Amino acid sequence: MGTPTDTGWHRLSAASGTFRDLTASDPALRWCVMLLGIASSGVLVASTSELSAWVIGLALLTGVSMVVVKFDLLHPFTWYSPFFFLYSASVPILVWLELKKDIGDLHETVFLEWLALAVFLLAVGPTTRTIALPSQKVPCLRVMAWILLLSSMAVSAAYLGHIWLNNLASKYEIALSPSVLARLDPAFSVYALVYTVLLALAFQQRVFPWGLIVFSLGWNTVAFLLSGERDLVFRILWVTVFLVHGLYRPISRWMLAGIAVSVIMLVPILGDLKNAFLRESETAIMVNSMALRVLNDEFLTGSENLQYYLRNAAFEPFYFGETLLWDFNRAFLPGVLFPEGPDPQKYFNMTFFPEVVEQGGGRGFTLVGEGYMNFGAWGVALWFLLLGVFVRYLYGKGANNLTWFVIYVVSMPLIIYVIRADFSNLIAQFSKHILAPMLLLHMGQEMLRGALAHRRTVAAATLKGG
Repeated sequence: MGTPTDTGWHRLSAASGTFRDLTASDPALRWCVMLLGIASSGVLVASTSELSAWVIGLALLTGVSMVVVKFDLLHPFTWYSPFFFLYSASVPILVWLELKKDIGDLHETVFLEWLALAVFLLAVGPTTRTIALPSQKVPCLRVMAWILLLSSMAVSAAYLGHIWLNNLASKYEIALSPSVLARLDPAFSVYALVYTVLLALAFQQRVFPWGLIVFSLGWNTVAFLLSGERDLVFRILWVTVFLVHGLYRPISRWMLAGIAVSVIMLVPILGDLKNAFLRESETAIMVNSMALRVLNDEFLTGSENLQYYLRNAAFEPFYFGETLLWDFNRAFLPGVLFPEGPDPQKYFNMTFFPEVVEQGGGRGFTLVGEGYMNFGAWGVALWFLLLGVFVRYLYGKGANNLTWFVIYVVSMPLIIYVIRADFSNLIAQFSKHILAPMLLLHMGQEMLRGALAHRRTVAAATLKGG
């Protein structure tokens, strides 16, 4: 006979399983649970003055969003909400623990971030989609992918060679370099896209390309140790995990949770290793207080930037959508001809941190802040409605088409990065670093296919004439 504790545990497990089954099978119930989570978390964030309640409210909204999609890794709720929580909750948690000073407007900051996530969830919706990609043999696409992969490697090698030969030991020094070779870093984005294509094609044929995976991780790790860009490593890890889970073999939830925690803990560790190959000082890895280091590292700037902007918002005019024009100008006008065009991130850094800009750096910005720049709280809702619709479109298209599935997975790290940036980064990098190379890949595929077909036709005609 089981103990009362055992009985209670089994009842709790059964109730939890029943809840997950109901939310999985009934779309209306999913919406109800999500709306209830939004409402209850909103009460905690908006109607109390306790820091702990604000953090719990954000955590509640994040947890509910993941539960209603049954922790489906490929659904946006599962991969986006936890990172948005980290970017939003880092400052209030550190202030709550008295490890950071409140620079002002913290309650409004948390409320606007809650509003942003709530609108994003409503725009995406809790409906899950089954990834059903038709298996196909596309040898011409694979050949073009290898050509583009090797080309991107050659360009990125020139970029890394410039850093090495000129001893550019920080991102600031790289940014201030006048050489065109210091502007070749988009080659790594092209590499990541083509790597994703090759990996997806291999997994569809039930082949696990160990050599490609290990080499890509090694190449991007070397690039990180020279350039200091942590996203080079994380992007390859991200793409590999998502493609293994989605196309090759599902990964258990517990293993996914372990991978997620490990990768997040890598953020401060890789921060210690930035530019390690060129750094003159001794490299030391700090492993104490890892959780606090995570909060106080990459995930701090988004909320802090919003606080800086809100603190001075009374002196700043609303732009009523003008920043979207800045975003599109930056994305589509040639930088060589229009190098000084405005964008929200540049405006924020020039206004609040001009000394950092002079050194070749910047603090990013925040997508919540860009929305607020335009229409206040209504702008935050509108900006995240646009983002949610965009992500929902990619998720829907990627469920049944290999090309769009690759675009969706490669876009995920960019969409997360935009939390601490602005729409200009999303529009520019999505169009130039993802869509343009993918278009080039398919154009090359069609040209190669046409050339092979012509060659076969000529050969057949020659044999017939002979």
